[in-house]
Amino acid sequence: MSTAKFYQIVTIPDFRYEESDKCDYPGIAADADGKTISLLEAIQFISTGMRNLIDNGESEPHKLIALSDVIFDLSELAIATNKVSQSAAYLSGLKDGTHGA
Repeated sequence: MSTAKFYQIVTIPDFRYEESDKCDYPGIAADADGKTISLLEAIQFISTGMRNLIDNGESEPHKLIALSDVIFDLSELAIATNKVSQSAAYLSGLKDGTHGA
C-alpha cells in the first residue's frame, strides 16, 4: 500500500486485526511526515505574510480573517498527518518486532 494522497492514509489497516500484508508502514510514516512538514512550512509562510500585512497597516480585516482561517485549517491537517505518521511508525515497529517485516 503506497500513498500519494492524504485521503489514502487517513485509515491505516492494523495488521493485528485485519489483513494488511501489503501495507508499507514505514513508507506511510515517511509520507505523512513529509506532508506534516509541508503543512507546517505553509503555515509559517502564511503567518509571515499575515504579519507583513499587519506591519504595513493593513486596514482590511477580512483579509486577515481569511488568512487566519487558512492557518487554522492547515494546522488541523498537520495534526492529522502527524497522528497518521505516529500510528504508522508504531505499527511498523510492532510488526518488525513481533512478526517480521
